Amino acid sequence: DVIRGVSMDIRPGQTVAFVGPSGGGKSTLANLICRFFDVQSGSVRVGGADVRDVSKEELMDTISFVFQNSRLLKGSILDNVRLGKPQATEAEVLAALKAAQCMDIIEKFPAGIHTVIGTKGVYLSGGEQQRIAIARAMLKNAPILILDAKVQAAFARLAKGKTVLMIAHRLSTVANADCIYVVQDGQIAESGTKDELCAQNGLFARMWQDYQASVQWKVAKEG
Repeated sequence: DVIRGVSMDIRPGQTVAFVGPSGGGKSTLANLICRFFDVQSGSVRVGGADVRDVSKEELMDTISFVFQNSRLLKGSILDNVRLGKPQATEAEVLAALKAAQCMDIIEKFPAGIHTVIGTKGVYLSGGEQQRIAIARAMLKNAPILILDAKVQAAFARLAKGKTVLMIAHRLSTVANADCIYVVQDGQIAESGTKDELCAQNGLFARMWQDYQASVQWKVAKEG
């Protein structure tokens, strides 16, 4: 079993973060909510309903996600963003791209949003693909957002008014989370706010101290 004995209650509008060692189960928890996997015991509920009893269409209307390996389809940038809301106008797509800080990507191609990705040497970096995926999530505007991405561009705007589950790759992004869950060996080792966890002097406190030391080392090195 990858995940064992995990129990949590995330309230509407909360921002929660999953942190912990690589391979501990953070991304698996997020995948369970989207039904990329199903639980073998217990249940995952959204709004009180077991996700296994909800149609895939309804579930996907409720949840937006940006994963580290967000890959774009071979098609135009416009079509890729429009996947979030198929009936969206070009103006709405452009507004989402602008909000996700993607205009530098659009402006480097003569065809702009009509540029077809993956043809004639048109390739985007992993970070650029993630930003396009963030634009798609902005356009979709679903009430629940799962974010497993190192790119934090426009995160605050994307998360506003939503229930957010964030798989943290940088501890700086979790400082203001309503609750942080420390996932280790498929279990919740600790939970609480940043200050509460730091006061416990456990795994998170050590991670935070290491993070602060690395930040100070970088500053000293640059100085």
